[in-house]
Amino acid sequence: MHEDIAYFSDGLKIAAHLYRPDDWRPGDPPRPGIVCVTGYSGRKNLATIDMPIHLSKAGFFTLAPDYRGYGVSEGVRGRHRPLEQAQDTYDGITYLQTVEGVDPERIGLYGTSFGGAHAIWAAAFDERVKATVSAVGVHDGERWLKTLRRPYEWLAFKSRIREAARQRVTTNERETIIRHDIYSDDPDNPKPPMTLEEHGSEEVLELDLESVEACFRYRPEWVVGKISPRPVLFIYGEEDVMVPPSEAHACYAACGEPKKIVMLPKGRHNDVYQVNNPALFDMALKETTAWFREHL
Repeated sequence: MHEDIAYFSDGLKIAAHLYRPDDWRPGDPPRPGIVCVTGYSGRKNLATIDMPIHLSKAGFFTLAPDYRGYGVSEGVRGRHRPLEQAQDTYDGITYLQTVEGVDPERIGLYGTSFGGAHAIWAAAFDERVKATVSAVGVHDGERWLKTLRRPYEWLAFKSRIREAARQRVTTNERETIIRHDIYSDDPDNPKPPMTLEEHGSEEVLELDLESVEACFRYRPEWVVGKISPRPVLFIYGEEDVMVPPSEAHACYAACGEPKKIVMLPKGRHNDVYQVNNPALFDMALKETTAWFREHL
């Protein structure tokens, strides 16, 4: 179904899956390519594997990378830096442009959850991206984390991050946090468990608090207006409790034309994945496929 490939970003080997259209043959006219970036868990597995497969069946070349430090990519474990992951995305675009059969002038970006943040950010700064889809995306890191907490919890959490930053810059001592203490999965609709063999790599469960500090400063919504006149599609779940619908609506309002926003009825965050909700995934797939067919 895919080829295991690697490309380099900041000198690190980034592992990725490359999917080719089933009906493409060497010598055929070039096709569009789409880089598909995953969420905060960082791996090219359950979170994004369904969309690149189906987009390749629809006639697109697709590339799904592990971020640096995740999966089988090189890099420091326990380090989640949005701007570094954005660089992995830029370099994934460059790699895809080298693949035989890909039209380098027709490149799209698809991102889910925190990957939706990278899709917006990367498109804003890279005019090679001709069409973008952000599905259940985070668009303001600090606002997102605040929405997941009660007011007193937020004040305590933010104070912890600020104090850890002061400790880090004065002593170089670093504090860590369990990933699901940064954000929690939806207890009523979690992604199903997968074996290590199915994942293909160990999960990164512990991060440094500088990762949270970096998330506070990551606000793709501030730059989304730079993407226009290139088109952006937003997809959100009506009942998403992990990334509230307000994230999509606020970024959509700041985005220029052409743009479109699609609601998954009664959809939770993980319903954008086929394994959780085939019907809503199919809705997201049809909207995404139609968007890229129209604009790439």
